[in-house]
Amino acid sequence: MFLPHINPGPQIHHSRPPSLALFLLAFALPALAQPTTPPPPIPPTAFIARIDAADLARHNSLASYSVQEHYSVFRNSDPAPVAEMTVRTHYTQANGKQYTSISQSGSPIFRRLLLDKILASEHDMNLPASRAGFFLNSSNYQMQVDPTPVFRNGRLCYLVTLTARRKSQYLFNGRACFDSTDGTLVHLEGTPTQPPSFLAGTTTILRDYTSIDGFAMATHAEAHSHSIFVGDTVLKIDYSGYQLQPVSTP
Repeated sequence: MFLPHINPGPQIHHSRPPSLALFLLAFALPALAQPTTPPPPIPPTAFIARIDAADLARHNSLASYSVQEHYSVFRNSDPAPVAEMTVRTHYTQANGKQYTSISQSGSPIFRRLLLDKILASEHDMNLPASRAGFFLNSSNYQMQVDPTPVFRNGRLCYLVTLTARRKSQYLFNGRACFDSTDGTLVHLEGTPTQPPSFLAGTTTILRDYTSIDGFAMATHAEAHSHSIFVGDTVLKIDYSGYQLQPVSTP
């Protein structure tokens, strides 16, 4: 899945106050209430197999989809975005992602150096030849399941710690909530294992999902980063108007 990536580059060591990213990471997962009716116990290996099956089914059974994506970039706690972009994204199994621009506003520099690069990264990551290398499954991640169920986005989930098996700007270390019943993704947060931009320091990525026709589809994403060049930056992405086409079966 896409993870929005912003401001790639080498780590720059310098003294600075705690970044916005670290502050937000401490509060990324709100208090998760203990469920009153816990699901039947499931061994961690069996639940990881359920996650793998749900992830594989999403990619094998979803022929295409389209969605409207709205991107907003904020700097240094300013209430107004410095740049915005709205696109219509069309995904197919055969070709990956293609984009149609709907509207743009704000700083041309941020649109060109940040938003355009994010769309290019998403396009590359979803090409058929490379797509499987970034699936959220046990082939690409070591997974540790917390056996205590939690509520997230109104769904009963298990919290899973994720450790990428290799370094890539498209893979991250963090944690995710998966639906306890079907193993579909509900929420994830983490830090890319490689900096996605020469301008960025630590980048924290958050994403929420909903279930549409049994497929986990993103509804909101955020990327928080700090750079000595541009300060604190927050990218927000909102997804709406999904149209899904499952694979036809006899």
